[in-house]
Amino acid sequence: MTPNSLSAQKISNKKIAGSWLGKLSAGGTDLRVIFNLKLTGKDSLSATLDSPDQNAKNIPCGQVTLDKQKLVIKAPGINGEYNGTVTGDSTINGTWTQNGGTFPLNLKKQGKPK
Repeated sequence: MTPNSLSAQKISNKKIAGSWLGKLSAGGTDLRVIFNLKLTGKDSLSATLDSPDQNAKNIPCGQVTLDKQKLVIKAPGINGEYNGTVTGDSTINGTWTQNGGTFPLNLKKQGKPK
């Protein structure tokens, strides 16, 4: 195991805060998805979702949980949920589930939320 390995590390909420961009392929269409994760309170996360290709911005998300490397973002307002694994300082690999469909959605860190 290398010193930079994330397999045994707990990723902090502070490290995960920022904007994360991914491309969702659904029904032959590619849509950009941005999760804006913000540190709230002492050590909690909140999120909003942007879908620039659908002209949607600041869609409120529900509960955000980070357990070691596993990130879950619930979006009850649009019947969606993101489940991912933090694989590096700037990469989260996961899936987006919405209205019964599950799609791969890998995210790259873009920087601080706007």
